[in-house]
This record gives sequence, structure tokens and C-alpha cells, in this order.
Amino acid sequence: MYLAHLHTGSRVSYQIRQSFQPAAGIFRYRIVYDLGEDPTSFIEPFTDHIVLFNEDLLQAVEHHTNREGNAILEQLLYRFLPEEMQRRIDLFPPRSAGQTTSALCKNEKNIPGHIHLFDRKRLYYLRYGAVDQSRLSRLHEKCCVPLLDMSRDQREYFFAAEELVLSPGDYQQYIFAIFDIQKHFHQSFAPWFPEALAKDEIVEHFLEAICRLNRDKAFWIGESINAHLHHHLVRYLIMFFDFSPDHRSFTHEFAESFMRDHRQFKWPGKNPPQTPEKISKIFSTPYNTLKTLSKEQLNKLYRKKAMKLHPDKGGDHDLFVELTEIYQHLRRKFKTSSS
Repeated sequence: MYLAHLHTGSRVSYQIRQSFQPAAGIFRYRIVYDLGEDPTSFIEPFTDHIVLFNEDLLQAVEHHTNREGNAILEQLLYRFLPEEMQRRIDLFPPRSAGQTTSALCKNEKNIPGHIHLFDRKRLYYLRYGAVDQSRLSRLHEKCCVPLLDMSRDQREYFFAAEELVLSPGDYQQYIFAIFDIQKHFHQSFAPWFPEALAKDEIVEHFLEAICRLNRDKAFWIGESINAHLHHHLVRYLIMFFDFSPDHRSFTHEFAESFMRDHRQFKWPGKNPPQTPEKISKIFSTPYNTLKTLSKEQLNKLYRKKAMKLHPDKGGDHDLFVELTEIYQHLRRKFKTSSS
């Protein structure tokens, strides 16, 4: 199950949905429960660490699964829960033992036929930050496992959540990579420095690519195709046209490309982008506590803050960029200290 958010102008409503398989190789979604515009109305605080979910909602969820309904709703409605409840969940994350494992996971050879190339390109960038996707074939099949047994609708909500780790300055790079726009250019720097290319040509190739994807029946299996741009693709138009890329010099990008090709070379470590006090303030967590978090705990904390600060959610653009920079610094620090 997953939480879908539907935008109608400035209004947002929510539905709990579930992917199901009506026929071999086809996944669709069904609406389990319509939460309307205020999911908090279905949550009643009982104590600081316990909430009670609406009985009709709980029964609807449990009717469509063999898992315990409260645990599912705690995950799906996490950002609508009281802060004390969120802290308790962060300290004692629910076990995943009750979740069923796809049979496809047991045989990775079956994965390629179920994962569209566009999905693989997005995963490759989000996992490795690679604008140049010439090594896409090296993407480990296990990276695709989370997408198995998902409808196209659920996959798009999955990617929308994953894309929150991107800073607005990275959006155009991301678009350039996942829509394979580099194949239209022959300059040697095209795969890793798209900002130096002619913008009007990039725009033309991007619009052709997104329209082609909008008509791709293999991509939209289980979904209807019409003449209008699918609402799940609209966010890529916003990313491309509404945000400017970070300013980068050609020299800097050449050095970055050199380092990627010569892994033994490393620049000296960077100093923290902010003081410990500033880091503590933006994460609402003591700096000493942040240093003790595992990689998974840090990712979870970042996603929680990013959901509140992301510009698409009405948050502050500058604070979101600052949060992302600090998060990336802490990830590098975690990787260095654990190696």
C-alpha cells in the first residue's frame, strides 16, 4: 500500500492505494480509502506515544492485507502523526518480517523484463548521481527490487519521494540524464556538463522525449493513455522550466569527471558547510546526536525535514538547499568514518 496525493490547483487531497495484479505482467491500483484533504481527521491522539486510527479506515486497510493495520497506517501517515509519535517510530522502526517478498526477488534474472528503461535511468542517477549514463548496464539488479509488484502509479509516487533528495539546482542535470538528452550532442563534455550546451536545443529534445514517454504503452502498462500529458510527468516540466541549475565552472566539472575516471585520486576533505549549531538547528536535532546516527536513520531524518521544506510543498527554497547541502556533507562524513 502507498499514500497518493492528488493536486487540484492549490488543494491537495490524499488516498491510500494498493497495487494489484489483475493479469500476468499487468499491475493496476485500487483505492483502499479516500482520506480527503485532512488525513489528521482520521487520527486521534491517545497518549503522547500512541494514536488511535479511525475504525472504518483501519478495517478498510486490514481488509486488503494480511498485515496488522496500525503498523501500516503508522508508516503511510507518518508525517501526519504527532511529533512524539514520530520520535517513537524513529527509535523503534517497525519490523518488515510481515511483508511478503516477491517471487521475482529470488531470481534476479527475471528483473530486467519487468523494469522499464526510464525507471532504470532514474534509479541509476538517484543511486550514483551519474549524469553520464553510459555505464547504466552496471546498475545492480537489486536496486530494481523495490519496484517489483508495483503498479505504474505506485512507482511514480516512489520516484517522487526518492527525488526529494535532489536539490533544485540538480533538477536540470537529472532531466538531462534520465531522458537521455546527451545522445543528441557530440561534444566531448556533453555527458557530464549539459549547462554548456545550447539551451534551446536541449529544450527541443526534452519536449520530444517527454511526449514520446507519454505515448509509451510499455511504460504505462495498466494505465490509460490519452492526448494530455500524464499528471505524473508534469513534475518534470516543473523541474526543467521553473528551476535554474547550480552555477558550475567548466574547470570544476572537468576535474570532477577526471576524479570519477581515476578513483584513486581524491581532493582534500571539505570543511563542514555550517557550524554545529546551525546544523543542529536546521535538523532540529543535537549535533552530537546526528554524529551517532546510522546511514538509514540519517536518511529518514532528512526525508522528514525535506518534506516540510521542499518548495513544491510550500517550504522555503533557501532552507531546503541548505538542508540538502548539510545532509550531503553528513553522508560523506558517515561514509568516511565507517570505512
